[in-house]
Amino acid sequence: MKRFFIGAALLVSVLILFFFLWNGQRDAAKELAPPEEQVVTIHGETLPEQPNVLLAIDPSSQTILSHLYEGLYRFGKDGTIEPGLVETMTRTDDGTTYTFTLKDSQTSSGEAVTAETFVNHFRTLADDDTNSPFSFFLEDVVNGKAVSLGTAEPETLGVTAIDDSTLEVTLERPMEGFEEILAMPAFLPQPAIGEWTALDGNGPFHIEAMDAAQVTLVKNENYHAAEDVTIERVVVRTETALATETNGMHPVPYGTDEADLESWEGKLVDIPRSGIFYLKPNVEEYPFDDVEFRRSLALAVDREAISPKLARAERTTERLLVIDETEANTTVDGEAAETFESVKERLQQETIEIELLSFVDDEARQIAQSIKQNLEQLDELTVNIVELPLGEKVSKEVAGDYALSLSGWQPDYPALSAYLTQFETDNVLNSSGYADDTFDRLMTEAQATESKQARDEAYRQAERHLLEQAVVIPIYQAGRTYAVDDQYEEIGFPVIGPSYVLHFSKVYKK
Repeated sequence: MKRFFIGAALLVSVLILFFFLWNGQRDAAKELAPPEEQVVTIHGETLPEQPNVLLAIDPSSQTILSHLYEGLYRFGKDGTIEPGLVETMTRTDDGTTYTFTLKDSQTSSGEAVTAETFVNHFRTLADDDTNSPFSFFLEDVVNGKAVSLGTAEPETLGVTAIDDSTLEVTLERPMEGFEEILAMPAFLPQPAIGEWTALDGNGPFHIEAMDAAQVTLVKNENYHAAEDVTIERVVVRTETALATETNGMHPVPYGTDEADLESWEGKLVDIPRSGIFYLKPNVEEYPFDDVEFRRSLALAVDREAISPKLARAERTTERLLVIDETEANTTVDGEAAETFESVKERLQQETIEIELLSFVDDEARQIAQSIKQNLEQLDELTVNIVELPLGEKVSKEVAGDYALSLSGWQPDYPALSAYLTQFETDNVLNSSGYADDTFDRLMTEAQATESKQARDEAYRQAERHLLEQAVVIPIYQAGRTYAVDDQYEEIGFPVIGPSYVLHFSKVYKK
């Protein structure tokens, strides 16, 4: 018997060794396509709209710009943040001053990108005359807030070029992890702004041509790491061709027939994104000014029933901080029907009728209908859905002219605070009417905490406070599915920022 077990163990070991050798040989046998075939074609994407990195808010513009320019930090092939032009980074003992040593870099026309380039860019970003929606990124830099408010000159911003290759950034207070914000598209060094085809960037690609149907990028031979870029050409087309084109990369539209996906010969890649969709009550409107009423709705939401209405890569969630990998308590105490009955009794109402504001969109329509069915399980509650075009809906929310909204939030930077600041009492983005001293105190304490670990824990407490008061009722995390040609490898799909990263991608022979 002992010999049998020894023999079996040896056999298993041999099989495992064979598997690894075979798998390694198979990978080694993969052969790169020749340079003229190093082309990535992306179908069904919206073309970019805004060539100014300081003003670009649409994902298509941010994605293309991230391939034309490279900043201090960038998104890597696994979607995580890594150094871009930064050779080394040091931080003073008091945590307030960052010193970045830069790699040599130049634009596609040969213009040098230096520390002074970044100083000028940071100043323009902070300047209130620029009116950038991303100027708040620099509020932690010395004089950043004052410059953005127009009460200080851009030249007083805490950024200095020590020499051509050394950039110094001084913060108002120590903040571990500040450098991660610098990967966002707003920090891409853009000395001059013009038409898309005239942009002169220092990134791995530049634009060769653009029309109403497609944009074509070609490799930038002046890129500082051009030898590491294998792709010679990128073609982004607006035409959806998932059912007809068997190659390329295709974002999978909502409602795509599963049969079409099953017939796809390449890879299906599900990408979670940082966006979050939730129910947002206006806490100044009756009956949403009653915390127990809001809790009864939060308890009544059945996420399992909503899940089949979501796109393939989307996931229901009880968290607001969907990029947080640490588990957190999201339980709202109580039972939906019992809580709702006590609210009706206290408010002396036999029936309650509310309005749910939603989008004119197929997916939003199905989700809103599912939420309506969830909530109307509460006895004598009626939910009336009002659908509006996106622009009109956003205008009503910003004005506080709503009661309950199926709303969404796409953070601008990779920090937990990006989900929470909109609920601070004096924040200009606070459209829910929420004002709470405890929440504001938790946010202030978190923002004053140097350690990223301790700061994030404080933000989790702030999230917990919002969920307990049902100021926000999370429904699902955004996501996107791509059908990707089997020949394409090493495409990065960040959770936040650009939709995809092609700096390191390769096309292999079939």
